[in-house]
Amino acid sequence: MKLDRRLVLGWSPALLFMASIWVLSSMTLVVPLVALFPLRDKGVHFCVYATLSVLVIRAARITWPRRSALRVAAFGAFVTILWGLSDELHQAFVPGRSSELLDLLADALGATAGAILISAFWAARRSSSSPVSEEQP
Repeated sequence: MKLDRRLVLGWSPALLFMASIWVLSSMTLVVPLVALFPLRDKGVHFCVYATLSVLVIRAARITWPRRSALRVAAFGAFVTILWGLSDELHQAFVPGRSSELLDLLADALGATAGAILISAFWAARRSSSSPVSEEQP
């Protein structure tokens, strides 16, 4: 089976980001800049999973270009939330890390926000590219 270059390029950013999350969640991290971030740990979870959601939705849109934008966005948010769940379960077995329901909630809210953000971007782009109909007097 030959892989389509478009699919490889489409999914690579999302898969690399997912791998980065997995690797970083396997370590005990002390990040001084997190203290400056709003809502600290939960804010970081929100932003990371919003970003992942956008990447997964972008990849899904490349994979299934004829699917509705809403369906693709819902799929991307769902996959991202599942990744957050798997990461929280993974962290339960990592020494020095813990699994928290509030982290999963922040992941899910971030994934949903990412889906809303990219959907709004697509809608704005679609409305600006569609011709404006002029009314006749």
